[in-house]
Amino acid sequence: MIEKYIKISKKNSDNKNSCNYKFILRKISVLIFIAFLVSTAVQFSCPKEVSATTLRELGNEIAKLGGDEEKLLEDIIASETAVKLKRNEIESLNEKLDSFEIQLKGLYKKTDELKQRIDDKIGLLTKRIIFAYKYGNNDIAKIMIGARDINEVVNSLYLFKNIMRRDAEIIEELRLEKEEYGRILRKSEEKKREIEALKEKIEIENQELLENIEYNKLLLEQVKGEKSELQTLLSEIRKRIAKVQPQGLTLIGEWDMVATAYYAYGSGGNDINGNSITAIGLRARKGIVAVDPKFIPLGTRIYIQGYGEALAADTGGWIKGNRIDLCFESLEECFRYGRRKIRVYLVED
Repeated sequence: MIEKYIKISKKNSDNKNSCNYKFILRKISVLIFIAFLVSTAVQFSCPKEVSATTLRELGNEIAKLGGDEEKLLEDIIASETAVKLKRNEIESLNEKLDSFEIQLKGLYKKTDELKQRIDDKIGLLTKRIIFAYKYGNNDIAKIMIGARDINEVVNSLYLFKNIMRRDAEIIEELRLEKEEYGRILRKSEEKKREIEALKEKIEIENQELLENIEYNKLLLEQVKGEKSELQTLLSEIRKRIAKVQPQGLTLIGEWDMVATAYYAYGSGGNDINGNSITAIGLRARKGIVAVDPKFIPLGTRIYIQGYGEALAADTGGWIKGNRIDLCFESLEECFRYGRRKIRVYLVED
């Protein structure tokens, strides 16, 4: 009797644990389903940024290119102005170099003349010293004999000494003058080299500016070309939108896509109640399209000529990139639609 009671108690306990386990699983499933609904609702209500070729995006891109064009024009004008200034600097430096060249020629000539005069004076003084050494005693004797008194002798000797000393002073003056001209010459040569180095530097900068101008001009032509292409594209899109513009909707962009069709009730047509659920939790019906969310975000409102307004609300394993799958409510419509290239227009929210 006790054993039977224990078996019954154990069985009840197992049943109770089983019920608890099933309850927990059911609760988890409900929570997962609620989380899925919340996430899809958020995705539907807050769609990602649309990557279509929109009028606004084209307008912004054209404006940006316009800014780039203006900036390049400013750079080119600034560079051309700088080139003019550099050329003026080079011309001014050329004038200075010509002036220094004339000045240096004069200094070279002057130092050569001074050197020649110094050499002549040194030669004359040398001759006098040699003459005085060889014949000085006889000359002195003649002066002393021919002198009327001692004062005349002293004056004669003093005069002879002064002549020799004056020649030496002239030589020293010429030497100092030559050294001064030499200093001026060296400074002038250094200044000339500085100007030549500065001229070379400015010429390099000028060449860089010219190359920069050519480069900016090439960029400017490229920017103008891109801007012109975008303006043409914008104009074409506006014309296409104007042709298909439906009442009550504002079309603001487009995609070029490849479209196929799928049946709202499944491939076998067994779902007679139409309960096929899309990726964001809506019932599959006409006006619902399957897209690649990386290409067209879920929740995006679109318009397709011949199909009408639609909502990107579903996905598919084969729907990648610029593929789109349009939902129809009959197989006949799906077969009739087939596969075709279309333009899908973005509807402004």
